Amino acid sequence: MVRTRISSAQFFVAMFVSHILVTIALNAQYTGGESILDNIISCLLAMALGALIALPVWLCMGRDSVPMGRGGSVPELAVGSMGKLGYIVPIGYWLYFLLAGGSSLALFQIFLMDTVNPGFSAGLVTAAITGVALYGALRGIETVARCASCVLIVLLLGCGLVFGIVAVRFDTGNLEPLFQYGYSQTARGTALFLARTSLFADMGVLLPQVAGKKGRGFMGWMIGTAAFVSLTILLISGCLGRYAYAQNFPVYVLASLTEVRSLQRLDAVFTGVWMMCLIIKLAVDMYACRVCFFSMTGEREKKWPVWVTAVLLLLLALLAVGNSGVQALLLDPWALCLCTVITGAGLPLLTWAAALVRGKGAGK
Repeated sequence: MVRTRISSAQFFVAMFVSHILVTIALNAQYTGGESILDNIISCLLAMALGALIALPVWLCMGRDSVPMGRGGSVPELAVGSMGKLGYIVPIGYWLYFLLAGGSSLALFQIFLMDTVNPGFSAGLVTAAITGVALYGALRGIETVARCASCVLIVLLLGCGLVFGIVAVRFDTGNLEPLFQYGYSQTARGTALFLARTSLFADMGVLLPQVAGKKGRGFMGWMIGTAAFVSLTILLISGCLGRYAYAQNFPVYVLASLTEVRSLQRLDAVFTGVWMMCLIIKLAVDMYACRVCFFSMTGEREKKWPVWVTAVLLLLLALLAVGNSGVQALLLDPWALCLCTVITGAGLPLLTWAAALVRGKGAGK
């Protein structure tokens, strides 16, 4: 089956947009400590570990010579190498996308209910976001990638406006020494950054549809993400000081401190940008689910798996808001980090080993 291909720049722009605001939705409850400045070190460590986690994906992408019979994504390679036993790989990816998407959607709904407190149902906003993301996934990866390029411009302009205004409030006296509360917060923060990074799973499923210098795009993504998140954390710490520790979403508080005459506070800009980034993330992950189901059926990519995934995502997010147990599971950084490592490195490594064994058998 001939699929739409996008450029490396388009793919990693979509990954940057879908990842960035979910990542910087930090607070002391999830990072596990009072010093928000330590999260810069956590972010850098997460990027370094991410480079290692992605290695098995690159190994799988180099196995095109193995007689797979169906395309080159990790789920397709797994099914081509292990037969029906390989179904565990696309199913594992699908469950991960469901968990990661539900976590991101639940986090945004919690943000709406606890911080924004709109005068209408937050559940309706969540449903609308899911519906728009569903439409994008049904239209295909090229449509989502083009939208991500537009969202990137809005993201940079909106954040640039906020950052430029709050920079005048920056006070070096608010900066606290690194590691003054120990290293446990740094470790938990690193797990949190990895937990909210679905890039590795997306690469395993969608990278064969990407043309161009993928390695260079991946390095650009890491550098751009680390720089953006580090700058944001530095501004939060320098502008809010200890006040940031008491806030559920300190980035939103930072945006609410800004005023531009007729625009007044810019917190609405932050909320709107987060919604657009979340739509891109959900659309990419839902489209990846189409590829996962295709690897098991070998037929034309069906649209019904996307509909099922969208419904389950919405139900999971709504359930998380009303059930503390489900919320704790979805937002637990250690559990999500483990799932990220398993899908990002474990499943591709298993697939690569199976493809290698099959290739040797075919050679004999």
